Amino acid sequence: MFHRSWISIGFASLVVALSISKAAMAADVAMPTKAPITPSPIEGWTFSFTPYFWAVSLNGSTTVKGRTTDVDAGFFDILDHTQFPKDLFELAALGEARYGRFALLTDIVYLKAGLGASITRSRGTDAINGSVGASAGLKVWLVEAEFAAAYEIARWGGLFLPGSSTALDLYAGGRVWWQRGEVNVAASGTLNVFDLSLTREGFLSATKSVSWFDPLVGARIRQQFAPTWNFVLSGDVGGFGVGSKFSWQAIALLEHEICRSKTATWSAMLGYKALNVNYSQGSGLTLYNFDMTIHGPILGLTARF
Repeated sequence: MFHRSWISIGFASLVVALSISKAAMAADVAMPTKAPITPSPIEGWTFSFTPYFWAVSLNGSTTVKGRTTDVDAGFFDILDHTQFPKDLFELAALGEARYGRFALLTDIVYLKAGLGASITRSRGTDAINGSVGASAGLKVWLVEAEFAAAYEIARWGGLFLPGSSTALDLYAGGRVWWQRGEVNVAASGTLNVFDLSLTREGFLSATKSVSWFDPLVGARIRQQFAPTWNFVLSGDVGGFGVGSKFSWQAIALLEHEICRSKTATWSAMLGYKALNVNYSQGSGLTLYNFDMTIHGPILGLTARF
């Protein structure tokens, strides 16, 4: 009898112990331990480089040593009346270095354009006595280098399509200019020619080189429609009398990713660029004025690293 009692007590104790162990195991399953928090990775620098071709049209006027030449020529007019690459040549590239919301921007253009008499028109000034006959053409060499710092002030998601994003940047910087202008007029009529040189072709030529710096401020919208499609619209104003009287620029770009390599992502770029500047230096026979809008389609290839 005594032996059966101890057996019953032992069996009951075992049942209770098993019940407690089962409850503890259930509690462990129901309350898993919390995973440690790992910091998000820091975004590093990214770089893009876009060499591009600019099919330029020219609308405006250039004055060199008091001789003014008007230009109103589209790209195909220039192409038809200009020898390539002797009198028509350019190199251009866009660049960007980005770290999070901060970016450094650059746009550099070298352009040489020799415009024949058929697409230019000369105008007399007080410095010229009598008639000069027809214009013999205009030659322009220019280097324009833009540098700016940008900061993303706002970003929105899904404005146009699910998964799309829109960002707004403000930027400020400067544009450095170097120009050389050469105006040719026919050696006919009664002229005050003491500051002109007579060319072998029988034309009177006036040449001058100038350089200046324009501060600028602008804004840029970056729209990603899909992972492989991006649109950029930017505009700025500058000069403000520091260098030129006034200048402005507007650029619209559409990019599409075409392939990826081990080191870069490659995109085709198509867009339109317009750049206007009004710069003056000197007066009378020393006057140099460049009041011109340079505009046209651009086509390029972007490499992102």
